[in-house]
Amino acid sequence: MKNHPKGLFILFFTEMWERFSYYGLKALLVLFLVSKTKGGYGWGEAEALSLLGLFTGMVYIMSIPGGIISDRWLGPKRSVMVGGALLCVGHFMMAFPDPTLFYVALCFIVAGIGMLKPNISTMVGELYTEQKRRDAGFIIFYMGINLGSFLATLSIGFVGETYGWHYGFSLAGFGMVLGQAVFIWGQRYLKHVGNNLKQRQQAPKERLKLSSTDINRLVVLGILFLVIFVFWMSFEQAGGLMNLYAKKYTNRVMFGWEVPASMFQSINAGYILLFGGVVAAFWAARKTSAIAKMGIGTILVGVGFLFMVGASMQRASAGQSALYWLFFAYWFHTIGELCISPVALSYISKIAPKALVGSMMGAYFAATGFANIAAAEVGKLAGKLGELNIFSGLVVVSVLTGSLLLVFAQRLKKMTREDELEESKNEAKEAVKVS
Repeated sequence: MKNHPKGLFILFFTEMWERFSYYGLKALLVLFLVSKTKGGYGWGEAEALSLLGLFTGMVYIMSIPGGIISDRWLGPKRSVMVGGALLCVGHFMMAFPDPTLFYVALCFIVAGIGMLKPNISTMVGELYTEQKRRDAGFIIFYMGINLGSFLATLSIGFVGETYGWHYGFSLAGFGMVLGQAVFIWGQRYLKHVGNNLKQRQQAPKERLKLSSTDINRLVVLGILFLVIFVFWMSFEQAGGLMNLYAKKYTNRVMFGWEVPASMFQSINAGYILLFGGVVAAFWAARKTSAIAKMGIGTILVGVGFLFMVGASMQRASAGQSALYWLFFAYWFHTIGELCISPVALSYISKIAPKALVGSMMGAYFAATGFANIAAAEVGKLAGKLGELNIFSGLVVVSVLTGSLLLVFAQRLKKMTREDELEESKNEAKEAVKVS
């Protein structure tokens, strides 16, 4: 930890509180929409899943314009600042029960995350020149994401389901204010990152030229974005179908207390906090390529759904399923996430052409966004096909996709010429210092 720049921890806490607000809202949203008590809207499950998918999808799709705006006009640092301000406004709007304000608030939140999310990740990548330290930095950064998620789904979920939905939404707003305050206070530690807009304006034509190697790297990223789509389409059943499954079909009584369904959304984040360092140490001791890690992560998310298949079979015979099915499913999903998500963020910052890093980060989050929309549509099919068939299908699709990526991992790695990157990045950094 001592070997990492102080700026990493400013970005860590900024992202932690931003994720606190987002995951708290996400844990409550579908349950709030279907609830007929405490001010819930009493929607049908299909309608609620559609809005959840649209909201979470647009949150990530807006990362494309967020990355472009950063690349061409504002730069990463100012983009994060603007995004944080939009989020503060949006989350506090959610505290009011007015339905019209509710939709306006969701639009503010979508725009704010679109500005903040890809650009804060870009700034993390700019803190490092060595790939191993960059990977470790992204793991630490990713722990911040999940600490925020863990705290949110326990506290906001409990407050929202117990005392009232809008009280939970208000708590999410206070989290975002803290995140914005941390980012503003820590600017002295971020003076050397997030400031590359001026350089792009000085020589835009030169920086947009792409070599044949750059094009190959973009092709590889495009293939990886398809795999990432499959991973998140499967993984994001957590906030929708699995959330509703926990609410309706799972025996949630622990030590005589029925646990609110939204609080089970904290299992994933809790596992990451427990096992994130273990997984990072495991990969650090091996020379496994980032592409292979992403293939393994996609396979693991499929394996996790085997336990949901077991839960569905138990529910069919006994009327309810036990809690341990959820714990096992989320454990495999979490290990899969640790193999793909922080690795992908680091890999994009490494191989994307320098003038397009923000845009490629935006494309990554856009792939995640379309996956969220697809996840909602897949979840809605459970009403017709049944949970057992949906969970079984996700096993097949995820395992097959991850296996294909593993088969072609070495060929894709050769296309990127990764061995040339460290030297070129160091040379570029020296040139920037001289200028």
